[in-house]
Amino acid sequence: MILKYYNFEKSSLLKEKRFFLFYGPNFGKIESCINILKQTLTSSDGSLKFLSFFQDDFLNHSFTEIINKNNQDDIFGSKTSLVFSLSDLKISSEIIKVITSENLKIQNIIFKAGPIQKGLKIRKFFEDSSECLIIPCYEDSLSEKKTMVMKIFNNEKIEISSNHSDMLASLLSNERLSLTNELNKLILYIKTTKKSIDDSLSTIISSNSQDLNNLIYLLASKKTTAFWTEFLKVQQTFTDEIKFINVFSKHLEKILFVKSKILLGDTPIVAMKSLRPPIFFKQEEVFLSQLDLWNYKSLKKIMKELHFCQMSLLNNAKSSRSSFLFLITKILNLS
Repeated sequence: MILKYYNFEKSSLLKEKRFFLFYGPNFGKIESCINILKQTLTSSDGSLKFLSFFQDDFLNHSFTEIINKNNQDDIFGSKTSLVFSLSDLKISSEIIKVITSENLKIQNIIFKAGPIQKGLKIRKFFEDSSECLIIPCYEDSLSEKKTMVMKIFNNEKIEISSNHSDMLASLLSNERLSLTNELNKLILYIKTTKKSIDDSLSTIISSNSQDLNNLIYLLASKKTTAFWTEFLKVQQTFTDEIKFINVFSKHLEKILFVKSKILLGDTPIVAMKSLRPPIFFKQEEVFLSQLDLWNYKSLKKIMKELHFCQMSLLNNAKSSRSSFLFLITKILNLS
């Protein structure tokens, strides 16, 4: 059964269903939903326990083995709910087989995943089953982002005008976790420096954007030494790997778009000029040089690997930071 996000928090179905699947590109929104679900379930049963499992856990035990190990109340009679973070959907058939078993005693099983294409087995099962709820978590709208900005600033007891909240909502990521991280950095900067919101915004936006933009272009140009030199300079202030992956993925999409336009007969310059927003004129020559460094196969492969790396980071997988650095190294070494 499908439940829309805007109906989620107040829905009576949260206490009626046992199996939940949250999916989509907005991992911050997914985490927000799961927190609401946990609060709702524990309000009915204060002894309910939640155990979390990640993709790395499947290296040692299968999904079925994890379920069987937890398929009973503990010695105090407390019930258990399990939360699974799925980086891929290879175990979809196993999941469906397990949750349709008559011997399943686990109170709730909650799954969270990235985008799932329509028609895939697990998505169709959750949409059609009356025992399940599936909640799509898409990118935040401008209105949702503004609400988040106001809420976070109010929680920190910092006054913010409607104009400033509008500005931040238009500038910040549509992914809630990244948005929250950026807002927390801004609030920390305001409290530390005692600067006004106006001054803080102009300083941070200018500095962070330039640092990030430089790193993106150095990586896309595969300039190994220059990239690592710049990366080491800014790593103390630049800690948002998720945002880096988002921006770099979009940069690769631009390269892919321009190469496709060239294939249709446009000149490289004409194809590049069709990009919106346009490439900054000082970076046009560098961007054009990157077209020869990337072929279709490597573009699609790296974009896919960036997606999986991002999911690993969002799920706080044990090896996520190492995987991020390994992928950067792999990109720089691509021939």
